Amino acid sequence: MKNKNFIIFSIVSIVFVFTLFIISYISSSKISYIEISKKVLYEKATSLFNNIVNTREWASSHGGVYIKAHDGLKPNPYLKDNYTITKDNQLLIKVNPAWMTRQISELSNKKEKYYFKITSLQPINPNNIPDRFEERALKYLESNPSKKFYYNIEEDKYHFLGTLLVKESCLSCHQSQGYKEGDIIGGLRVSIPVDTYNENVQLITSKTDLLYLITFITSIIFISIFTFTVQSIYNREKNILKLNKTLERKVKSRTKELSKANEQLTHISMQDFLTNIPNRRYFFKVGSQSFNVAKRERFKISLICIDIDFFKRVNDTYGHQIGDEILKLVSSTMNKQIRKADILARTGGEEFVVLLHNVDAEGAFVLSEKIRENIFSTPYIKRDYHINTTVSIGISELDELDEDLDDLMAKADEALYVSKQQGRNRSTIYKRA
Repeated sequence: MKNKNFIIFSIVSIVFVFTLFIISYISSSKISYIEISKKVLYEKATSLFNNIVNTREWASSHGGVYIKAHDGLKPNPYLKDNYTITKDNQLLIKVNPAWMTRQISELSNKKEKYYFKITSLQPINPNNIPDRFEERALKYLESNPSKKFYYNIEEDKYHFLGTLLVKESCLSCHQSQGYKEGDIIGGLRVSIPVDTYNENVQLITSKTDLLYLITFITSIIFISIFTFTVQSIYNREKNILKLNKTLERKVKSRTKELSKANEQLTHISMQDFLTNIPNRRYFFKVGSQSFNVAKRERFKISLICIDIDFFKRVNDTYGHQIGDEILKLVSSTMNKQIRKADILARTGGEEFVVLLHNVDAEGAFVLSEKIRENIFSTPYIKRDYHINTTVSIGISELDELDEDLDDLMAKADEALYVSKQQGRNRSTIYKRA
């Protein structure tokens, strides 16, 4: 009897530990997927932030711009030298970088779901007084000079604030406040909706809850089967062989279910949720392996970097829903052109890569042109929309100086940059200087 109890206790302990391991793995995969979704929000907010900052720096480099007075627009009372009169007696109003940023932000706030605001702890303009989030973010960034951004997620918004530094051109207005060049003068806030993020979190939560339930039920069944088996061995020794065979079949069945559930979870974490092709994480994991094999065995391997031309303009003109549909169409079109042995992945917003095995740069160029032409000849047509899409492509081939996949990708990025500089909608092979 003691021996029987020991066996049962041992089996329960093993199943319990195994169950904890599976639950831990599922939980870890869930957290990783949510972190990926958060990173998408972060990259989107960073992109919007940089667009505004670049516009601001352009205005700053020209010392502000003058615009013709219209529709009751009055000179900024918080700006020195805020207007000028032309020779033909026309009133020109000076728009400095801060005012330009605020006007662009207000215009975007009206037309998009995004919210922008320029703010400061010492604003000259009362309209720039920070709210609670902005004040908290600015104080945090001031006390942590190594940090450039502050962000958090609320129920319906992702709030992001980046620092704005004092430039030489800013001192004409802000030097009296004690600022010097390089100081943090304030911040630019970007708030974006989190509907898609929440949907993704709800989806992965529901799937992981289901996997938790499956794991728990399987463990209970597993323990029950073993307990029943041990009892049967001691109670009916004549049937031990038959019972063991039945148990073995059931164990294999349950193990297969757990393995399948784990494979599904791994697949989710490696797949781009929008286009249903591999994501950046998958590409660098499998691509690095392919690179190392090609480097060691001296196989040819080529990389194609693809970027949709003027994609931001598509989103701004037609909306992000149409933009998402075009991303799906482009990825589907590319997927039809490549071999099963090649790797197509989405590595960024409108950026894709293709890793080609046993193909040199010239062969990759032929495929790139085929992809480019097929994308252009496959327009997005729906309702009243008829949108032709073009792409710019950069191509690189493995050579003896490449040490890892990042080197190969950096070369393709340089070639992609050349394609864009030469007018876009073209393919360029990287040539080492």
